[in-house]
This record gives sequence, structure tokens and C-alpha cells, in this order.
Amino acid sequence: MKRKEIKWRWEGRAALTGRQDGVIFRIWWPYDAPERGYAVSSHDTKGKGRDIQTARNKTFQSKEAAMEFCQKIAAGEVDLDTMRAEFAAEDAAKERDAIRKAVAEAKEFRGHLEEAGISYITLLHLVALQQDISGLAHNMLLGYERGEGWPNGI
Repeated sequence: MKRKEIKWRWEGRAALTGRQDGVIFRIWWPYDAPERGYAVSSHDTKGKGRDIQTARNKTFQSKEAAMEFCQKIAAGEVDLDTMRAEFAAEDAAKERDAIRKAVAEAKEFRGHLEEAGISYITLLHLVALQQDISGLAHNMLLGYERGEGWPNGI
């Protein structure tokens, strides 16, 4: 059985758009960074569950490969539920890694604060006060900390 080909048209410089059987397909091309590959999104206007966004999880090295992927979606040859579950698992793993790194970073910074003998709340209060002083006062404080003393005559 022959597949009905999706007709594509350019939408701006970075997206190809096609439509078939109530599904709007877009192939996104980062024209300023072509090494990132092509990403696909599909939007099912009939609500049959044929929506997918591949930008964060899967890219295609050529426009033709992205177009073929869209053809497979239209023909029902791609299990989108499984793909969405894989994408969700990848996203959850990335989020856990980001949280793990952020906790390590926060603990390291907390160590610096303990060495200085101040709490994070105290630091935030001091930062707020520092942001309220003028640039001239800031420079005077830097000079004082470097051992230059206060300006003469004051």
C-alpha cells in the first residue's frame, strides 16, 4: 500500500510545515547552528494522540530523515506512546542530575559561608545593602579593603 506523501512548505527560515490527516507537522531547523540537527513537532488537531515534540530528546541529521519520521507518524508506524515514555524517562534523569549537581554546588557554597562565619540569609541581606550604595561608595570601600584608607579630608 502506497503512503500519501506530506506536502511541505517553508514557514519563515527555520521551519518546514506539512499537514496530513488532521496532523500538523513542523520540522525545525536551527539555521544559525545546523550541527544541532533537525527537530520535529506534530500537533494532532483531531485529538487522536499523535502529538510529539522531539527537540530536547531526538534530533535528525538531515531534513529528509525528519521528513521520513513525520511520514511514519502519519502512517501509524511509530509508537508515540512508547517514545513519549522514553522522552519522559530521559527528562526525569536529566532533572535528577541537575538537582544532584545543584545540591553539591549549594553544599560547597554553604561551606564557604561557614568559613566566613555568616549564614546565607545574612549574605543576602548584605548583598541587598551593597546594591543600595552608590558606585563611588563601592569604590571607596574597595580602596579601604585594599589598605588605601578613606579619602583624605573627610
